[in-house]
Amino acid sequence: MEQIIVYIKHFVLPFFLVLTLSLAAILILKRVFYQYSLPYKQMIIRKSEIFLTEITLSKPDKNTLKYRIAKFKSEIPIHKTWCKNMLIEDLIRMRSNLKGPAAKNILLIYKRLGLNNYSAGLIRDFRKYKKYEGIHHFQLLCYKPGISLIKKYLFSSNTIIRSNANIAYLALSKGDWQAVDKLPLKVTIITTIKVMDVLHTENIPMPQEVNQWIYSKKKAVLKLAVMVMVFYNYRNKSAEIINLLHHKHLGLKTDVIIAIRDLYLYEAEDVILSLYPAETQEIQFQMLKTLSVIGSKKTLKFLEIEIEKQEIKDLKLKMVYCYNSLDPKRLELLGNKDADTQKMINHIRQIQI
Repeated sequence: MEQIIVYIKHFVLPFFLVLTLSLAAILILKRVFYQYSLPYKQMIIRKSEIFLTEITLSKPDKNTLKYRIAKFKSEIPIHKTWCKNMLIEDLIRMRSNLKGPAAKNILLIYKRLGLNNYSAGLIRDFRKYKKYEGIHHFQLLCYKPGISLIKKYLFSSNTIIRSNANIAYLALSKGDWQAVDKLPLKVTIITTIKVMDVLHTENIPMPQEVNQWIYSKKKAVLKLAVMVMVFYNYRNKSAEIINLLHHKHLGLKTDVIIAIRDLYLYEAEDVILSLYPAETQEIQFQMLKTLSVIGSKKTLKFLEIEIEKQEIKDLKLKMVYCYNSLDPKRLELLGNKDADTQKMINHIRQIQI
């Protein structure tokens, strides 16, 4: 026991003391270095902003531009990672606000500074977050030569990488949907949002493949098909969209109900009314909202029966709202019969005012 105490006293405690002091010294030195280098970094950031602004506003010819880029490159620590990241962020910000020749100048700067090689290196990095960062660079800077490298990851075993590679590839290729059936279901919502954003920003024509996607057995592809059809106001497959109301996946069914509403598929009314009683309350809410747009006298008759016997306040309120959207005058008759219904009518109309 005494030997253990001696060992701890003469070896363990000194070791932890030295380790603690060393870590404290490292942290202090890092802080000192950060404070020392901060003014220099801020100077480089200002220089970068001035250079990019001047290039954008002056619109020099190609040779002059190359000379100015080379001069700028010699004046900054381009070999430093923080500098490369800072420059790419500035270029992305500038690129998002520019079009035409000025946007092409951004790409020339990107290549002349060798930043495209840096982004490619990130994509090849074994770390997943680095790959995403590099793919993100190519997409936002519209660097089309990067397509060949991104294409290698369209079928990646990693769902996040595969998803982002597909989105970037779609944006850069302006509508090549060859790997759409490989979109991962686990990131369906995020992926779909990104796809719709690409369609909006890149003005990509509607893919003809959507006519095949609507028959897919994969929920991710069906979801994308429905949202693409809504985006392009494409009603040629209305029967197939309506048929998806029978799908068991609640998320997809919700998207379909919303699509029916956005596309004004009046022919879906009978199917919705027949399915309504067996659905969850959340789906019923969406159905009532859609019926308030596409409903006819059939919906009014259905609601007259349901409103009278409905005991769930939230659901009854949705029904009253639906009826009010279709025939506000006739709704007054229901209000006269039931005080609770009349309160809901007053509430809805007060909100609408």
